[in-house]
Amino acid sequence: MPTALKELYFSSEFVRQLADVMGQVYAPFDRARFLELALDEAWPGRELKDRMRHLSRCLHAVLPAAYPETLPFLLQAAPSFRGLQAMVFCDYIEVYGLEHWELSLPALGELTPLGSSEFAVRPYLDRDPERALPYLRAWTGDPDPAVRRLASEGSRPRLPWAMALPKFKQDPALVLEILELLKDDPSEMVRKSVANHLNDISKDHPDVAVCWAFGLGVLVGWKLKP
Repeated sequence: MPTALKELYFSSEFVRQLADVMGQVYAPFDRARFLELALDEAWPGRELKDRMRHLSRCLHAVLPAAYPETLPFLLQAAPSFRGLQAMVFCDYIEVYGLEHWELSLPALGELTPLGSSEFAVRPYLDRDPERALPYLRAWTGDPDPAVRRLASEGSRPRLPWAMALPKFKQDPALVLEILELLKDDPSEMVRKSVANHLNDISKDHPDVAVCWAFGLGVLVGWKLKP
């Protein structure tokens, strides 16, 4: 029988490894308390995403309460992990960093090559798209294709398994400039994200998707008519 994803990526062994790494970067880290909180009676029944969120909450319980003080320790610990396991650190930023945009958005860009920040960035986009867009524009020029991909993938209006972005569904003009900057990206991974993003737009605004795809105007500044 194949191993469940939650045991493959978020096993009790991973939790202990996470505790060890956090103790290396933050000397006062209460390893015993963290393990007691994380590996509670409900742990075996928690599914994959619930385990990730639970670990974020447990880290928050034992790390400094001040987010600006905690974030550097998370960024130091994160490179010890890859893939879904590294996304625990992105999830922490998603949950606890929303009042610190100037720290959190650059941190998500830094972390995304380790796993992906595409889910964690969405609450920021949902809260204030205009405030978030300058960060997306900056990411389109990053030398790392994983960061460039984040600008497109994180803002997809219909990203699977992610929270909805109703403002982006309603008005695709919010990101057409981002897609324009990335459509000829040298990375196939980035171009595929742009294609998937355009497919999302086509579900709600097929006319806009067709016009953009065939180069009938960049459409930046396009707005829906009432």
